[in-house]
Amino acid sequence: MAASGCRPDADRADEADRSAQVATHLSALCSEDPAVRADAADALVRIGPAALFQLCPFIRRHLADAHEHAWRAGYELEERIARTCQGDPHLDDYYRSLKPVRLPTRIFTLADGLTMEFVRIPPGTFIQGSTNPGTGVPSAEDMPCTYAPVRKVTISRAFWIGRDEVTQAQWEKVMGFNRSREQRPHLAVERISWDEALEFCRRLSERFAPCRFNLPTEAQWEYACRAGTTGRHAFGNRRLDRGDPRLAEGEAFHENRWGLRHMHDRVFEWCLDFYGPYSAAPATDPTGPVSGDERSIRSNYTYCSASEVRCAHRVGFPPQPRHGIGLRCVFTED
Repeated sequence: MAASGCRPDADRADEADRSAQVATHLSALCSEDPAVRADAADALVRIGPAALFQLCPFIRRHLADAHEHAWRAGYELEERIARTCQGDPHLDDYYRSLKPVRLPTRIFTLADGLTMEFVRIPPGTFIQGSTNPGTGVPSAEDMPCTYAPVRKVTISRAFWIGRDEVTQAQWEKVMGFNRSREQRPHLAVERISWDEALEFCRRLSERFAPCRFNLPTEAQWEYACRAGTTGRHAFGNRRLDRGDPRLAEGEAFHENRWGLRHMHDRVFEWCLDFYGPYSAAPATDPTGPVSGDERSIRSNYTYCSASEVRCAHRVGFPPQPRHGIGLRCVFTED
């Protein structure tokens, strides 16, 4: 009985010792010496998911640094831990500890009982992209236009983004048609072209001036999806598949920390940008290439078979109507 009674104190002592070890190794990640950083990273990988409780705040803190080697080392380490510990049930513990953030909302009425709700996203800095290629891809070099490279991006102005994708009922009220395959008013509209999505935004702008509606840039979309986190998806690092039941209405991963829903399922979402590679250099309010044959889409389509539910997941498609692609609007005010 005595030994059993002492166990909690021993556990706390072990946790404190581990925390001190993590702090020491994190300090070494700030070193200018790549060999020192590599040794520290190896040690933190051995500690595993428990290191994320201190590693993730470390990454956020060092995003403000003039020298970026510290946050890059931390971010690469987080992805390495995610790859190494894929099946570990504790991989998302840090993210579960984060409290939701209540942000201002605004509701626009399209008709009696038919509204659109938007969430105000504050300005800030985040890490765009991923060095972890994900399922079935051996290295980031094999997909230079997809997730990689990783870069620091600053969103300089607040913007409002739809809490949900545009539904079929909302789309039909504004545009007068609905060619979605599975036609139900509450489901996200799909089978729309990029130009039609932009026209929907233009009509909203006319109706609700002076608000200026548009499609989100890729940077705005990923910033909103991550909601202040740095993991694979908006809820952590443990693999999350398309169509995962945990993404269903009211389930654990239905909303991210900023109250946005369905950022990883339902339909792909058109973005404003042309699709193409981007630089690893820091950027402020990037808008993508100046030209191209394809437009970027984000999110994922529920019925796709691949398992790439990622904040960094990006694909390019010609701007014609395509099954499984819808939209989520943003707006700004003068």
